[in-house]
Amino acid sequence: MSEENVNTETATANQPVEVGSLTEEEMATISQLRQNANQLLNQLGQLELRKTRIAFQIERNEAQAQQVVASARERLGISEDAPWQIQEDGKVVAILSETSEEAETTSDEG
Repeated sequence: MSEENVNTETATANQPVEVGSLTEEEMATISQLRQNANQLLNQLGQLELRKTRIAFQIERNEAQAQQVVASARERLGISEDAPWQIQEDGKVVAILSETSEEAETTSDEG
């Protein structure tokens, strides 16, 4: 056998050969499954967009809450470095420096 014949036989052996066809039912099922996959991917994309919008709303909500808290701190005269807390009933407790406590005591006595 010549080298040319060996190369031709190897090339033919590696080529795909038709061995049959899918049935109409198999074709319809595959088509339906592809359609379902596309719909699911579309829904997933919509959910990702919605997730992004919700995350933005959460960030905006948090920023607004921080503004309200900062405004309350300022209104109550709590320094920025003083530890303080808002309780469930809306009362505010803080650890005030001695100079602030003395000022309150003096104003209460007067």
